[in-house]
Amino acid sequence: MKLIYCCILAIILIATGSCNKILDTTPQDFISPVNYYNNEKDLESALTGVYDRLGDNRMYSQGMACYLVFSDEFFMKNQTSGINANIIDASTLEVNRHWESIYVGIERANMLLENINKPKEISEQRRNEIKGQALFLRAYYYFMLADEFGSVPLKLQSTKSPEEAPLPGTPVAQIYEQIIKDMKEAEGLVRNISDYGYNTRITKTAVQGILARVYLTMAGAPLNDVSKYAEARKYADSVIQSGVHKLNPDFKQIYINHVKEVFDIGEGIWEVEFKGANKGEIQEGGMIGSYNGITCGNIDTGYGYDYVHATAKLYNAYEAGDLRRDWTVAPFRFVTAGQTVVRTAWAADQLYERSNGKWRREYETLLPRDQSYTGTNWPLLRYADVLLMYSEADNEVNNGPSEQAYKAINMVRRRGYGNDPAIPDAAIDAPAGLSKQDFQELIMSERLRELAFEGLRKHDLIRWGIYPSTMQNQIREYQSNMPAALRDAAIAQAQRITGRSVLFPIPNSEMAVNPNIQQNPGW
Repeated sequence: MKLIYCCILAIILIATGSCNKILDTTPQDFISPVNYYNNEKDLESALTGVYDRLGDNRMYSQGMACYLVFSDEFFMKNQTSGINANIIDASTLEVNRHWESIYVGIERANMLLENINKPKEISEQRRNEIKGQALFLRAYYYFMLADEFGSVPLKLQSTKSPEEAPLPGTPVAQIYEQIIKDMKEAEGLVRNISDYGYNTRITKTAVQGILARVYLTMAGAPLNDVSKYAEARKYADSVIQSGVHKLNPDFKQIYINHVKEVFDIGEGIWEVEFKGANKGEIQEGGMIGSYNGITCGNIDTGYGYDYVHATAKLYNAYEAGDLRRDWTVAPFRFVTAGQTVVRTAWAADQLYERSNGKWRREYETLLPRDQSYTGTNWPLLRYADVLLMYSEADNEVNNGPSEQAYKAINMVRRRGYGNDPAIPDAAIDAPAGLSKQDFQELIMSERLRELAFEGLRKHDLIRWGIYPSTMQNQIREYQSNMPAALRDAAIAQAQRITGRSVLFPIPNSEMAVNPNIQQNPGW
């Protein structure tokens, strides 16, 4: 891949970013690799630069929380133009910047890995720990690319010259082979999460949990390699058997902790760390809770842009007594009149007016609040997700759910109703004796309920092979039941999801400089 953008950034390394509780590191720009990577501090700063891209606006600060992951769980209220209306082509700025952010992360990882042995005054344990994180992050970035764009250039060495020949797209199966290789090597190098006490660094169970997700993806569309279900189950079980993680007994506390910038390493296995409100030299705030939060026009209360609205399908997916519903789908909004702000409940029939309620800005501890930027962390992997992945993979491996598959999904369900996850409850637990297909359908619904608004629904629908058809069904739902004031924009957003939408277009920024790459079908 010939990216002039990456080549320029290759010498900007670094310490600009989020990832690990060193967010107050002073940026150091324009440092030549020849004069860098000389000691442990340099390696740590370089690693911070690799993590940094996760927090970009077109990554998990904003895009991967809403407009890049359109699904049946939300629509963007009255958005009729641009990316918020799901209007995408190869020239779309946000798609181009998303691609570039990922490849910048890969370029930084490649540079770090090429120079990992340069410092002499560093313990081998520390060197390996840094190497393992860089390997994993490179693999994770390629996982994002393969999942979202399909066949992309697999670049495993840093750019040495802008005259290098551009690489063609690599077959998706081959990209996944490299992802698995890097992640498995990383598993043996990184430390345990308990060594840190926080969850924004790559740790052994984070690697194992994401490996379970990677294998589950390979087992589904487009590769459909069902042999990978066994590997998905194995790695999810490795997390379970580690004894390190457990469900937070209170579902809503997961998200309050994110907003309060409190680390819960029981439930939260891996998070993107944001910090502050983008004031001062270090700007590491995100937009979680504002861009995708509860409707509010007052900054002091916690501004919410009124974009991301829940669908009736999501709201109605929760059964009576499921406490997750009224935390996930906010039952109120903030009505502002001058300086007066009133928390106002929605009427029972006002389902489509309701916002994403998971990350509530009233719990922010950094005051005064900023209109847009928050220090709220983004969950990339939770223990509940691992339990559900285990159940899904086990169901496939055994041609029906085992006792352990039931145990895993029931723990998630019990917590959702406010019960002890370890204590059986016949009124809540999944019905015994389900067929393989019925259990799979239960898992699909449970993932919707548990993981709503966490950027995974589109990914799930694609790997299940039902993304376009599900969104076409949403069109009919909107036409029949959505209020007229919201209907046209939501229908148009869903109509733009067709067969080609399982992949993004290869961006023009790449097509213009790479004659060896092919555009994705339909774009």
